[in-house]
Amino acid sequence: MNAFEPIRPEQDPAGKLAEMVVTTAFEDIPTAVVELAKRAILDTLAVTIAGSNWEVSPQIVRQVVEWGGAPQSPILVHGQRVPAPLAAFANGVMARGIDMGDVHETGGHVTEWNVPAMLAALGIAGKPVTGREFLVAYITGGELSVRVNTAMNGTAYASFGVPGEYMGPLCATASVSRLLGLSVEETWNALGIAYSNHGMSEMQKYAEGTQMARVQHSFAGETAIKAALLSRKGVTGPKGIFLGVPGGSFRHIGWSDVRPEVLTEDLGKRWIYAEGLSMKPYSACKFTHSFIAGAIEIMRRNRLDYRDIASVLCIGSEGARMTVEPREAKWNPKTVGEALYSTPYTVATAIIGGDVFLGDFTIEEVNRPDKRALMQKIAVEFDPGIKEQFEGFTVEITLQDGQVFRQRTPYVLGHTRNPMSWDDLGRKLSKCAAYAAVPLAEAKLNRLVELCTDLDQVGDVSELLNALTPSNPDRHPAS
Repeated sequence: MNAFEPIRPEQDPAGKLAEMVVTTAFEDIPTAVVELAKRAILDTLAVTIAGSNWEVSPQIVRQVVEWGGAPQSPILVHGQRVPAPLAAFANGVMARGIDMGDVHETGGHVTEWNVPAMLAALGIAGKPVTGREFLVAYITGGELSVRVNTAMNGTAYASFGVPGEYMGPLCATASVSRLLGLSVEETWNALGIAYSNHGMSEMQKYAEGTQMARVQHSFAGETAIKAALLSRKGVTGPKGIFLGVPGGSFRHIGWSDVRPEVLTEDLGKRWIYAEGLSMKPYSACKFTHSFIAGAIEIMRRNRLDYRDIASVLCIGSEGARMTVEPREAKWNPKTVGEALYSTPYTVATAIIGGDVFLGDFTIEEVNRPDKRALMQKIAVEFDPGIKEQFEGFTVEITLQDGQVFRQRTPYVLGHTRNPMSWDDLGRKLSKCAAYAAVPLAEAKLNRLVELCTDLDQVGDVSELLNALTPSNPDRHPAS
């Protein structure tokens, strides 16, 4: 176990991270990082639209509307106005609902944590928020969260039950604090409040196929706004949240490759956020994507019939174990949640249908006999030589006549080294819009693309809310 030098809470790296969030100017951020951020924001808004009617989202919207309160902020897509923390609660589950938001190679999920809360916070900002202000708040919060997860190597150890999503509430809180104009001291306190309110359990919600993989984003968004508002009122939170004596979280992580120096090294100069962010072409766990892409390419290029397949071998990173364990749930999924995080199910779906999207995640699809039969022909192995968590996996398909086809996918579409274009994102938005809880006019969707493309020139980001909500929300009660 690591033994870090004792430091007083007021010396904790959280202070420097809070300072980065508050003091960074738009001009300090490289153009390439800003451009990536604009695409990531559109990407998350697209999946939020699709997530608005997916699985547990409508129930949460109904509950939030029932709670009611001051009409500060609109619930995205549905349109009803509720208190800002409750809008963030509803928005968060929609952003994660279809598991198609971005994910960082070492930093975990990013944009689905902070943007839903930031949009809810616009209703209490007290003044128009420009696109540049929104981008800086988004990027600095994202950078903080990526550094936290990278420093603890959380993605690599997700299957041990810790981190992976631990930094999400901190991500949302940092961005909301910047958006609402908190000082460095207030932002630091807000981070401590959020830290105090969220535990570190990670893997069990995936292993059991529960809805908490999505609902946790509701709690994170609500906490972000409450933490920022409470801090502004003078409520204090712990400062030594990473290395402070005695309870800083990094002091209690048992593996040897925790690197707390990553939290502040080259802070404000190096943007780790932009070095490994992936936007998803498939609505499933990122650990399945390289397998999916390889299987689709083999079937497409060789014009194969899945009924001729004798066996399928998938070779991935150690991190991909979460998509095959526990075996009973992954080879015999009984719920949509289990199927979303199953390599056998998603690969069988990709081979048979040539894509993996929302229509593939219904109980009827999960129980299809042809998919079930093909899943039993799929084996998964893990190569410790694969250093990148999500990329560079191999698929090998063997036919009944003995022919063997092999495909390694270096970087799936959407990775920073194989990025989605604006046209790719437009197509993703169109696919997602078909699943919206409330239909959004094509003019609104086109406006959404325009706003995100030129976000650094937008004078009032509330225009995004107009594009993301129905013209007459009273006609569309939460269903």
